[in-house]
Amino acid sequence: MPPSLATENSSLLAQAHKQVNYNGDIAIEDDETGTISVVSTSPAKSVDQHDDLLKKRLNGSPLMVVLVGLWVGVGLSSLDASIVATIYPQIGTEFKRSNEIVWIATAYLLSYTALQPLYGRISDAFGRKNALLFATIVFFVGSGLCGASTNLWALVISRAIAGVGGGGMNTMSAVICSDLVSLRERGKYQGYANIAYGLGSVIGAPLGGLITDNIGWRYCFYINLPLLLISLYVAIYLLTNYNLEEQADDSTVMERFKKIDYLGAMSVVSAVVCFLLATSMGGNSRPWSDPLVYGLLISSVIFGLIFCYIESKVASNPLMPWHIISARTPLASSMVNFFGVMGSFAMTYTTPLFFQGVLGYSSSQAGLFFLPKVLAMSCGSLASGFWMARTGEYRKFITVSTLTALAAMVCTSFWTRDTSFAFLIVCLLLDGFSSGAIITTALVAMLSCVGSSDMATITSISYLFRSAGGVIGISATSAIFQGVVKKILNERITGPDAAEIIDIARKSMTQVRDLLPPQYLAIVLDTYEVAVRYSFYLCVGISVFCVLSSLFIQQFQLHTKVK
Repeated sequence: MPPSLATENSSLLAQAHKQVNYNGDIAIEDDETGTISVVSTSPAKSVDQHDDLLKKRLNGSPLMVVLVGLWVGVGLSSLDASIVATIYPQIGTEFKRSNEIVWIATAYLLSYTALQPLYGRISDAFGRKNALLFATIVFFVGSGLCGASTNLWALVISRAIAGVGGGGMNTMSAVICSDLVSLRERGKYQGYANIAYGLGSVIGAPLGGLITDNIGWRYCFYINLPLLLISLYVAIYLLTNYNLEEQADDSTVMERFKKIDYLGAMSVVSAVVCFLLATSMGGNSRPWSDPLVYGLLISSVIFGLIFCYIESKVASNPLMPWHIISARTPLASSMVNFFGVMGSFAMTYTTPLFFQGVLGYSSSQAGLFFLPKVLAMSCGSLASGFWMARTGEYRKFITVSTLTALAAMVCTSFWTRDTSFAFLIVCLLLDGFSSGAIITTALVAMLSCVGSSDMATITSISYLFRSAGGVIGISATSAIFQGVVKKILNERITGPDAAEIIDIARKSMTQVRDLLPPQYLAIVLDTYEVAVRYSFYLCVGISVFCVLSSLFIQQFQLHTKVK
């Protein structure tokens, strides 16, 4: 639960031995326990006054109806990011573009990531209701276009449109929850939202496989449409009286648009796009030594540095306030979010390549292997929540969770065609439990170290790092897989039919057993196995950085009630 305000007469201040200025508030550290408490010094309206105002607006059953509607959107946006994990080999085969099919995942996550932090500023300028309604409609349209796509690049563009809406629904859920729920209850409800996000991200894989094998991959996107009606109903009919209208700005529309950090948004989008283009082409359509590839990588770094400069020196309303993100615990927690989700998404998108490409399972069979991860991820999120509620600590659980994730990644790097079913399941259980715990505890760690006035901002930053990690994880592992496959096949397959054989192996993964003669099939399957192993090696490296980041997180006090 986030920290609350402490008064001058509180026992907290009497017990403290050390005070430091922390992000505009006072951080008080107890020398004996090492626990840190944040005391707000903001002259803004007190938490109790704000809570009283909100309680007049919504509580009880109406509150739960609204929040469930918001969480449906969170779950769908997360599901849409992961549902392609088991179906993109099938889509690639249908369009004969398996070597480029990773773009249906990265296009969604790119727009999801880049525009997600903008929604906080947009909702401040134009209202929560309008921002949520816009995001939901865009996601609805994008999902319909995905299902109707007739070629790969039409699908990629449609996925990017859906990502704009998906990122907005996720962000607005957190912002509106902060508006409607008192500070003392916010941690509990954020945990429920995290479960919705986690379930959506993991259920997508098995659900996508089942739908694809029975009625076709297009219905993986059409399924969003009827469920989105719930979110649309909430946005249109239930939020009318609960969007803090009296706090709306009286400025003109143009003045509101001017408050948005366009330079920051453009620079971060440019950095991510350059990186994705480089990793997509490198080792695939172009060698890594190609000037275009390393030029894009250099450009990505430059745009990233420009983004940091804009946020710290230029922007009046930055997407990522520098005084927050440069502090130790927010930065370390962001890195845990970043590397934790990067490793989880890389694992999620590499695993179907192993089950379908190496073992020869169908989409639905491969998807069933993700069901243990669904259960484990929910258990990880709930276990971490109960632990924090009982002990008031999160730092130990974060460290244990990141170490568990590392163990899971190390184990998967030993997968072969002869690996036992039990070992596969254990690896997926460990990965799922650690992923659920990391997402929940890292967010609470970020919320615990700032004053109440920065809660919405820190939540947006958390989602930004989480989404960016997912995009880069998918892109990087795909680049490694395609690069290794291309290199090995070019070395081992020769003769007049070599080009055709290699093309089939790279573009029609799920059909190689039907299209290739036995002497070539054995080589291709061995190559898939090696390429998957190298992708898992990257997951191991990512998890090491996640563990190291967790060691820098400080333990802040989690208050149980408002002082």
